[in-house]
Amino acid sequence: MRRTMCGVVAVITAVVMLTGCTGSAGQSGADDKTINYWGYEGGISTETAKQVIADFEDAHPGYTVNAVVMDTADFDVKLPSTLGKASGPDLVYTGTEPNHLGRYVNVGQVSALDDVWEENGWDDLVPSTQQRLTYGGTPYAVGNELETVGLMYNKVILDRLGIAVPKTLKDLEAAMDTVRASGDGTTPMVLACGGPCYAGLHMMHALGYATIPTNTIVATTSDGDGAYTDGGWLEMLQKFQEWNDAGYFTADASGIPDENHTADFCSGGTAFMVKGPWMFNAMAECEKANPDAFTFGFTGFPVAEGMPFQAYVGTGKAWFLSSSLDGKEEKRQAVLDLVKGFTDASTFPSWIEKDQRFPAMAFDPADYSMTGPQQEAMQIIQDAGDNGGPVDIGFNNSAEETQVWVSGLQGILGGTATPQEVVDQLQAQLEKDQAAWAEVK
Repeated sequence: MRRTMCGVVAVITAVVMLTGCTGSAGQSGADDKTINYWGYEGGISTETAKQVIADFEDAHPGYTVNAVVMDTADFDVKLPSTLGKASGPDLVYTGTEPNHLGRYVNVGQVSALDDVWEENGWDDLVPSTQQRLTYGGTPYAVGNELETVGLMYNKVILDRLGIAVPKTLKDLEAAMDTVRASGDGTTPMVLACGGPCYAGLHMMHALGYATIPTNTIVATTSDGDGAYTDGGWLEMLQKFQEWNDAGYFTADASGIPDENHTADFCSGGTAFMVKGPWMFNAMAECEKANPDAFTFGFTGFPVAEGMPFQAYVGTGKAWFLSSSLDGKEEKRQAVLDLVKGFTDASTFPSWIEKDQRFPAMAFDPADYSMTGPQQEAMQIIQDAGDNGGPVDIGFNNSAEETQVWVSGLQGILGGTATPQEVVDQLQAQLEKDQAAWAEVK
């Protein structure tokens, strides 16, 4: 993520978190020819993933992949008690943060990959992605779907109101002032913070890297030595409050559910939205459905004046193996063959051009046909360089901290919490997470 263009990749994750599945999570792992595979939809339901699984089963007679699509809530409930056991998955495709992969590594539930890393070509992963794949100097996961977060905008609205694409945070605020003052009912910025408040957390990705040095963000983690009381966090939440008070966000955002919250943006009712390339396919469909009201644009989220350009740039997902496979040489090798299939260079055209998801392996962009937004996402990653940060604010440290973020943002939006109160609550939870991390290490 912080290198030349041929050594970086952009991520395009799922448009909608699926709740269905292609297999059964209750199926026992007792059958050594059944590979129980739990993952986010990008690693199971995309055209590329389905083809890789089919090819694997053809090449490995007798083996069946029982692939089950799960979301974050499913993983939080099911993985801690089943990973590393026969009743759990053999292969997992989920996040690589301490909140996800890290906590399972620490308690011995994940199989180390140092014995097969180079022979499978995984040492050719974009170096920065390995920050979240490696614990204690040992690789435990194979990254995929490199992510960033940027500023989406509706060109139709900007052209109608004479607004240039914002280059600085002040430019963005001026643009939102113009939208609000237009009097035509257009909302400046999409925000939905009901339920899991994913859109609010994405806003924290954007505002955090726009106002806080990357090294501060990276240190404010369960495996770091930073604190939410360090400079920048309070000011960032105050900026969020200012934007809410100024009327920039969707009305009553704290009560709007995540499901279908992008509809007003797609239909031409909102000027800006903070999301990542996982939404590109959906935005293309919006353009087709509303050609007169919506033309999609994507750019880096502007940073505060005087700061170098920064952005969230992280490995969206990764494959890792259950430690229950250790000692089962044949089956472990079969699962490794499946992961190798997902990461083989022959799949890159399908990942990139069909599914608009990019592997975390080095490749030459000139070899593939990419849309304008895809190219812009890669430019964001290149521009961020060493200031690209792998910490996805709000999702990184623990499920408990995520809930503090969610309730805190909802409180700020609803006028029942202050930024200082939220910082205090975050710091209290961070101290617990840091102590727990140190203890298991």
